Amino acid sequence: MVYDFNTAGEQFELIPDGTEAVLQLNIRHGDAGEGGLLKRSGNGQAEGLDCELVVVGGKYDKRKFYDWMTVNGTTDGHAQAADITHRKLRAIIESARNIKPTDVSEAAKNLRKAEYAELDGMRFRAQIGIEPAKGNYRAKNVLGQIVTPDRNGYQPVEQVAKAAPAAVEKPSDVIVKPAWAQ
Repeated sequence: MVYDFNTAGEQFELIPDGTEAVLQLNIRHGDAGEGGLLKRSGNGQAEGLDCELVVVGGKYDKRKFYDWMTVNGTTDGHAQAADITHRKLRAIIESARNIKPTDVSEAAKNLRKAEYAELDGMRFRAQIGIEPAKGNYRAKNVLGQIVTPDRNGYQPVEQVAKAAPAAVEKPSDVIVKPAWAQ
């Protein structure tokens, strides 16, 4: 069958640099870490969160971009990357849970504690950036500044309950004769 793509729109352009949006962080599961949430780097020396960031609402609704967040590894560079990731995750949690970065109360400290699984599906406010083209790779959208409650214009973000995984029906031990064979 021949399909006519003449009426299909052109490719999406990048979301403009500095665009503020509500994003949902979805973790693309791997085979490492707690609950298999982490993925290993190509050489196996680091582990990280493979994140899909989805725009929720507005002009760019449902547009996606991706971010690798190193959480541990074997080199000093991995340790620095993990520190950057933990700072980023703290800001995401503060944005999602409406915690001011300067709040050092026990309640705020407890709200900043989370397992990686709790981040999966979390919504927060952020500015979207653009990483320029490098070598053979085209320019792409990236996670920019995360908008926390201490910033002008911050609005709390409504969280949505994650859908429970669909129940897998256990196969029956009884073999039933199909109707056509009756």
